[in-house]
Amino acid sequence: MNTFLRVAIAMVGMTGLAAAQPKTDPKASAADSKAGGMGDMKPPPELAAMAKAAAGTWNCKGQGMDHTQKMVDTTGTMKIKLDVANWWVHGTFESKMGKEPFQFESFTTFDPASKKWKRVMVESGGGWSTGESDGMKDNKIDWNLTSHSAMGEVMFRDHEDMSDPKAGVKQWGEFSMDKGKTWTKVYELTCKK
Repeated sequence: MNTFLRVAIAMVGMTGLAAAQPKTDPKASAADSKAGGMGDMKPPPELAAMAKAAAGTWNCKGQGMDHTQKMVDTTGTMKIKLDVANWWVHGTFESKMGKEPFQFESFTTFDPASKKWKRVMVESGGGWSTGESDGMKDNKIDWNLTSHSAMGEVMFRDHEDMSDPKAGVKQWGEFSMDKGKTWTKVYELTCKK
């Protein structure tokens, strides 16, 4: 179960939305809709606003489930920047889960047509995840993702809470191997700039 658990920790992919959830410009979205969704091919302004608030280095501490299915101390660093011609917020996460190293790359963008945030992740254990979020509500955000690994496809939920800026961004993730009937918590981290 080592590979899957690494995928689970990867869901920390996070903080890209952690510090900002800008309001959508209705004029820009209307203009894009009239142009058949193509608009003037500029990145959505939500991305620049998110990157401005979230860019930089975040230090994370907490616990994650290791390959023995026990919770172990976890530390990591998330570096966030605007990337790929300003169309994606790129997160690079490097960590130690107990004594085991773990890395992932996440790319987050905003889709003005659906008004949803989209995420793609790849991780050092060979797994990958894709999913979306409706965005921030009450300084909290939830991601619904599908994770793929050597164990197959599983559902994953990642939760981020920014309601107490002094405490940092609190995050936790859970997976379901039975299509959402039962959920298992696999990590809990707090990240600060």
